[in-house]
Amino acid sequence: MNRQYRYRGVLGIGVALWLVCLLIMGVAVGTAEAKREFVRFGGSNPGGSWFTIVGGLSALLNKQIKDLNVTPIATGGSADNNRMGRKYELDTWLTHSLTAYDNWNGVGLFKDQGPFKDFRMLCGVYESWHHFVVLDSSDIKTMADLKGKRVCIGSAGSGAAVNSENILRALDLWDQLKAEPLTFDACGRGLSDGHIDMVSLSSAPMPAIVTVEALKKIRLLALNDDEFKKVLAQFPAYKKSMMPPGVYKTWEKEYPCISFQVYWVAHKEVEPDWIHNILSVSFDPKNTKSIQTIHSQLKTLSPAFDGMKSLGIPLHPGAIKFWKEKGESIPPELVPAGR
Repeated sequence: MNRQYRYRGVLGIGVALWLVCLLIMGVAVGTAEAKREFVRFGGSNPGGSWFTIVGGLSALLNKQIKDLNVTPIATGGSADNNRMGRKYELDTWLTHSLTAYDNWNGVGLFKDQGPFKDFRMLCGVYESWHHFVVLDSSDIKTMADLKGKRVCIGSAGSGAAVNSENILRALDLWDQLKAEPLTFDACGRGLSDGHIDMVSLSSAPMPAIVTVEALKKIRLLALNDDEFKKVLAQFPAYKKSMMPPGVYKTWEKEYPCISFQVYWVAHKEVEPDWIHNILSVSFDPKNTKSIQTIHSQLKTLSPAFDGMKSLGIPLHPGAIKFWKEKGESIPPELVPAGR
């Protein structure tokens, strides 16, 4: 009996020590986990270029920055990103220049919400080309031919939908066609199977359209000179640009289009050190090839200070530190008065 009790006593002490060890390990794990920074990165929905860009960049950042956990968030796109940023449901996001301007100043899309001054610029990403896509077999030859047609403009909350409406309203076509606010994937499927007559999208090459042209030849519909003048007169944030040939494999011509800058921004409350680390990885020459394989548009990552100055939105302190280390001269108007 004594031997049995001694055995149980030893066993009890062992169990107690084991539980203590688990508790200590739990505290240690909790402490280590607490050191991790969780960053929510807003892009777009499947079929959109931002979905690809944000997913690829998040994976790279997670791999190269210790204790950082970047989560790509599927969203409607530029307008949705800025709305979620207002609620601090995103820490960093991609945005079209016009959407960022509206958000910052409380005009346009955000005229009912008022100005939002709690986000900061990080860098320029690329010049976005807004393009109109039809199947090569389509009878749509000019913008005027869109009357009565079904036009997919991208998902609600996307910059593509906003830009599509802006351009089509400026051309007095918006009320004469049937606008379909569908996801980018759905736009591509609809065009391919004939349920959609034309797709109106920002950013190229758009993955959904690349999928379409794997099966069918596409054609890009251009504005004429008078149509460009009408759009640019109403929306000076846009400009006329030329999409180079070969962006889409089945379209080998230079394409005149409306364009604008895409920026990478972050909420002002994100720690400067994390923004500095994110930019350091994104602009590290060792990562250039990997980043450009994520999406071809990432070839043009740049400071883009001139565009930021025209928008009047300052840089994030972490971005200021990074760009100074890179030898860039920071325009005074891009230095925020406070965080």
